Amino acid sequence: MSAIGDLLIQLEGADHETAPFLVRELLQHAELPKLPGGESLRAARAIAVHAGPQQLPIAGELAGRAHQAGIPGAGALFAECADKIALMSGRPQRFGTVVLEHQGDLVMGPIDGIADDEMRNSFGLPPLLEMRQRIEKQNRSRARERYQAVGLPLSQKFCRVWSDPTIAELRSGLASNPEGAWVNGNDLTMVCQSTGNGIIPGPVFELPMWNVTEDDGSPSDLWCSQIRVDRLSEAVFGYGFWPLNEDGMPIGGRGPVDHRFRGTAAPEELPSHEDDALIGSLETHEFTSAALRENRRVKVYLPPGHAAGMSLPVIYSTDGNMIQPYIRRLDAAIAESSIPPVILIGAHAAPMDRTGNERALEYLPGFDDQRFDRHQRFFVDELSSWAEAEFGASNRREFRAIFGCSDGAGHALATASMHRQRFGHCIAYSTGMPPDEQTRWDADGAPFVHLCAGTLEQGFHQATEAWAAWLHFHKSPHHFTERVCGHDLIQWIEELPSAIARAWSSDNSD
Repeated sequence: MSAIGDLLIQLEGADHETAPFLVRELLQHAELPKLPGGESLRAARAIAVHAGPQQLPIAGELAGRAHQAGIPGAGALFAECADKIALMSGRPQRFGTVVLEHQGDLVMGPIDGIADDEMRNSFGLPPLLEMRQRIEKQNRSRARERYQAVGLPLSQKFCRVWSDPTIAELRSGLASNPEGAWVNGNDLTMVCQSTGNGIIPGPVFELPMWNVTEDDGSPSDLWCSQIRVDRLSEAVFGYGFWPLNEDGMPIGGRGPVDHRFRGTAAPEELPSHEDDALIGSLETHEFTSAALRENRRVKVYLPPGHAAGMSLPVIYSTDGNMIQPYIRRLDAAIAESSIPPVILIGAHAAPMDRTGNERALEYLPGFDDQRFDRHQRFFVDELSSWAEAEFGASNRREFRAIFGCSDGAGHALATASMHRQRFGHCIAYSTGMPPDEQTRWDADGAPFVHLCAGTLEQGFHQATEAWAAWLHFHKSPHHFTERVCGHDLIQWIEELPSAIARAWSSDNSD
């Protein structure tokens, strides 16, 4: 037996502590590039299992050589190595051999669509549909086990469960709940009627729904997800049912969010005025910015009774292109005197047709310093001078607030810290950027920070909670509201009036 053959035998019987040393010896062996088919496959398996991801190209090359020699199983290993290399490089996989985990579900990694079933068969792989069916079968088994268990897996706020509902149960539930969602304790059932390839409920629980078969075993037109949610009775979230294409991707991207769920113990829904029934006014202005070197649209909300010469509290907001839902709540809250009259200046985000995520480049420090600085001059200097001169926005720090959500929250926190002499309040909801060692925050003279995040939005909740802890540690004034919801507009539009009420009394004129 050759020296490399003896090394392969040792590898196949090695424990996890010894194997890496033997693999290192294998990779340095002079005979490795010359191995015949069978030994080439054995070497490829050892490298794929015990070496680091940087050695996958070598394992793939060895498996490919064995496949060309007609060795059974070599084609499947080659395909797996190729798929892993593609995904690590940021590209979709070719064959669909790599299965990832998302929210406790097994999911097939993105596929580029080039390999058809004939090509898969040539590498010893089953058809794509069969591969997807195997994954769903495993997921159903896992979900059944979780349904029988008490509570949720450790540190999870929600997970998929499965009670094997019957067609009759789902049709009855849908008849009583036509918006397609109902609860049993902390278990949420979501049902959609569709004859398409599949459905995914979004944006909070983006787990593909499962088709429920008819009594005779044939596919039905009903798709179902069952989700166990921590504190479901307190939850508020929007949802829609988005059709999927053959590759399991939403057709045309994320779809509309047409429905809303509100638990029995959730905060009461705030009153809202329709766009055509606002008591105040909302206008779009074309603002010529010297700092940005371009025109930028700005939404301006003026409260009912606004008149020239007034000086009112003002909120400077990012994402003015999405501000209407907030204005409906603010207008109604002002009308019933639950918050004082305020002005809102909402600058639109950078146009979406540009290459790259200019919204983040403008909002967040550390990505593009020049772009960020130009936006700061526009947002902090130009907008405030214009709003004070044109609309009676207050020039007093205690009556100025900066507001943003998600990346906009990161912008609000950075800007409030950098320009604390300008803003008495910072309203930052669901930031994705926690404070780090470079974060400078002096509690002396710092703005009051209003934080909010949802338990179901994972990283955003963690980052926002980290800010709350950071501010508490620095004895800096703040308030943190935790809601049971996802990275969802509904929590932000319902929490903004609360922050305004917290910030300013009913008599706020200068």
